[in-house]
Amino acid sequence: MQATFPTPESRPEYFIFDNNCQLHKHQKTNNVHKFKDTGMPVDVFHFKSKHKESDIHCQTHCNPAAFPELISGNKWKINMSSCEQCNAWLVGFQAILRDMEGTRYCFYLDEMIKQRNRYTIHGLEAKGHHPWNIPVRTLFPTDTET
Repeated sequence: MQATFPTPESRPEYFIFDNNCQLHKHQKTNNVHKFKDTGMPVDVFHFKSKHKESDIHCQTHCNPAAFPELISGNKWKINMSSCEQCNAWLVGFQAILRDMEGTRYCFYLDEMIKQRNRYTIHGLEAKGHHPWNIPVRTLFPTDTET
């Protein structure tokens, strides 16, 4: 987490992760305060099925219901189940990726994610849905466009 978000500007407002309870405990135990302003809820499914109500630390720091800004009406603003499904898919590549050098790791994972996205979009279109893509230049404008 520290390597992924090294600067205050790069740190997310929320970091949703299955094991945030343990991550939060670890940071507290090791006096890591870099993420004190980052909300760290666990995903809803994980919270409902994997945590005991007696887990005071998780209830206090990682209960997704304690983050009302993530809820609109009676629905979650973030599809945590799709995050779970993506993570479950990624686990299938763990044995391949584990021993890869960083550049190859990033390249391989990037290509596999592109392929999966194409497959998913094709499947959605076949069912009559209309998924859309954000143009790259919207996310990364060039100097001539700004």
